[in-house]
Order: sequence, then structure tokens, then C-alpha cells
Amino acid sequence: MTDCIHTLFAAWGDPSPEGRAEKTDAAIGPNFYYSDPNAPEPVQGRDAYLAYIAMFGEMMPGASAKVVHISEHRGHARATVDFLKDGALMMRGQYFADLENGKVVRLIGFPGMGEPE
Repeated sequence: MTDCIHTLFAAWGDPSPEGRAEKTDAAIGPNFYYSDPNAPEPVQGRDAYLAYIAMFGEMMPGASAKVVHISEHRGHARATVDFLKDGALMMRGQYFADLENGKVVRLIGFPGMGEPE
């Protein structure tokens, strides 16, 4: 059930717009919603999400995202994701997903692992 999360984050490192779109289409459900602290506002829908991850690729050429752990229960998942640049870890974050019919319908990201400030 969590393959969709791996596929969704694989899109972040795909250098081609077609590859990003194919991976995204395979991973998200209707009315997809995405939010993280780096987004100026929540991202709603496929096209807005594709534009957001394209911006990531433009700002960080050669960067990618890799899911390193997933916990799942009752249609919800928590994913730990590493953001890499040329193979080196830039940041690790946690993402919380709502899943429906094997697709991600809502994804909320947080930088870090919840360390105290």
C-alpha cells in the first residue's frame, strides 16, 4: 500500500517533466493536497504539485528524495525522507500521508525529525 509514497518521492529527482508526471500520476489520488514549510501556501492538485517539484529540481539540480522508512496504519502513513544532492544528505524530514485506494491524497511534510528547538 505504501509503494505510492516511494513513487511519489522518486518524482522529485527525475530530471524530465514526463518522468515526473508519470510518477506523480501513478502515486496520487484525486484532489491531491500537499503542504510543507518551504511551500508559500498549500499545493492543491496535480499540476500545482508538478510545478512545485519542478521548482525544487531547478533550484537544486542533481538533487533527489529517497524514502528511508515508512510506518503505516489504517490508511495513514509516516515516511522518513532523505533529500540528497550528488549523493550527500542535505536534509531529512518526515511526511504524513493519507492514503486511499493505493494512492496518496494528502501529504504534509516537516523538516527534521522533531528535534527540540
